[in-house]
Amino acid sequence: MLEEWLKELRKVSESSAVIVEGKRDRQALQKLGIKNIFTLEGKRLTDLSDLLEGFEKVVLLFDLDKHDERINSKVKEILTKQGYILIEDFREELRSRGILYVEDIDGEIRNLRCTDGAGQTIADVEEVGILAETCFSEEEQKKYKEAVLKVEYAPRGVG
Repeated sequence: MLEEWLKELRKVSESSAVIVEGKRDRQALQKLGIKNIFTLEGKRLTDLSDLLEGFEKVVLLFDLDKHDERINSKVKEILTKQGYILIEDFREELRSRGILYVEDIDGEIRNLRCTDGAGQTIADVEEVGILAETCFSEEEQKKYKEAVLKVEYAPRGVG
């Protein structure tokens, strides 16, 4: 599941660097709670070791178009020679799901969470770390929160 992918990426990003190509990719991942994101934008590939100082493991998360495939290959070659442990599983999972662009991940997860049928709650969306407003109007959020408060603070047998 894409949600499990996201949870695992969050966990890995706590102690590993995540490299993306540009600022839109970084912004998309930041919205999803990913940490330690670095972009190549405006940097020379030969300066990667300075950029990644303090990290042993690096997640390569470039887009899957032809341009980024070339970048991925070059970065992989450079970082391997420098002794970094590369993590490419996350990128391969995107490939298997047909998600070509990192900045589209947020939308894909929103679509899954907002259209998965009956029983969807704000709590479900918050559990994954995606803001409730992506699926619910302000009025729906207010009604849900009021209902939760009534249940949590109702006397026994009242619900």
